[in-house]
Amino acid sequence: MSQKSIAIFDLSITTDSPAGSCVLQILKNLSHEYHFIVFADRFDNPDPEAITWIRVPLPSKPVIARYVVFKYLAPLYYQRFIQRQSHKLDLVISTEGEFSDCDICYMHFCHRAYLNQQILKLSSIRGIVRFINHRFNARSEAQSLRQAKTTVVPSLGLARELSKTYRSAIPGAIETIPNPLNVDSFTRPDSHNSSQLRAQLGWAADDIVLAFAALGDFERKGLALVIQALSELNAPQVKLVVVGGHDALVRDYKDECDRLHLGEQVRFVGFQSDIRPYLWLSDLFVLPSAYETFSLVVFQAAIAGLPIMATQLYGVEELLQPGVNGWLVERNPASIENALKNVIERRDQLAEMGKQAHIAASQYSVSCFVEQWRKLLSTLLTQEIEPVSHPSLVV
Repeated sequence: MSQKSIAIFDLSITTDSPAGSCVLQILKNLSHEYHFIVFADRFDNPDPEAITWIRVPLPSKPVIARYVVFKYLAPLYYQRFIQRQSHKLDLVISTEGEFSDCDICYMHFCHRAYLNQQILKLSSIRGIVRFINHRFNARSEAQSLRQAKTTVVPSLGLARELSKTYRSAIPGAIETIPNPLNVDSFTRPDSHNSSQLRAQLGWAADDIVLAFAALGDFERKGLALVIQALSELNAPQVKLVVVGGHDALVRDYKDECDRLHLGEQVRFVGFQSDIRPYLWLSDLFVLPSAYETFSLVVFQAAIAGLPIMATQLYGVEELLQPGVNGWLVERNPASIENALKNVIERRDQLAEMGKQAHIAASQYSVSCFVEQWRKLLSTLLTQEIEPVSHPSLVV
């Protein structure tokens, strides 16, 4: 029997993409069982001999242009591929609603719910551009959810949110498959010594170091709140290392730190292809974000042995046990400041809390993730699916 063929649509299937890195694990581990055809602009192909890549070329900037061009260009590339093959593919997977005519909608975000929360500030050009981007993606996700036979999400919280936001307009089942973690890779080696890297940052071995990491969107992630809390805490022994962010964004936050006289307490190290050394030198990971569906970096930090300080977030709510492996905070500087005071008081307990965080996060392994996807694909490819009607979705 010939291999079943599965198309996957995603702008960027790379190791540094939160959603794309998950898709990579599916491709890497199941390419010997299925023939995957990937439609993407960027792709770190784990098996070029087995996996077909149809590149959909996109502009590098701005982000909204990438989504718009992919939305209208990808179907043309797909149709051309189908015509050459003379038959349709057995299954189509689309991440984040980037391709409407899909069997599986692999969702890592709900743009409509995010817009409904009115988190974005439209007082800046950056905020307006983000609003337009989310608005466009909200329409795209609505179309994909209406078409999909199955929707896959990484957390129970996102499953609840999609059900609430779109109600009966999602015709198929919503499956929860937590994102995969490379447990062995992020576990801090017993022999690891962070003193040299701490010294390079200008910090002492007995300082309490907080880690914050995000590709961008520092406002939503809550970096300004952490910085404000540090300013009000007035505890020079508490430091903050910030990983990620583009140059202009980092520059704005550096200026704010200088204004608050926190230049010696906060270090911006920019984008890092390997964040593990910065997690391993830290004592605590902090992310008072406004919205997440499964913050992969939080789980990576937990695997690295760091207690977690975070707001009530989807995915993280299944990991965080306040007082045991971290702190649950409100999204305001006062709450974060109070939690940091408790961190200082419980300094001697941070290592044990980090061990508990590691234990809780270790269940999210790559092997478990792959097996859940294997079962889902097998089920969808063998069952007879009745045609469904698709109620209209209004965004």
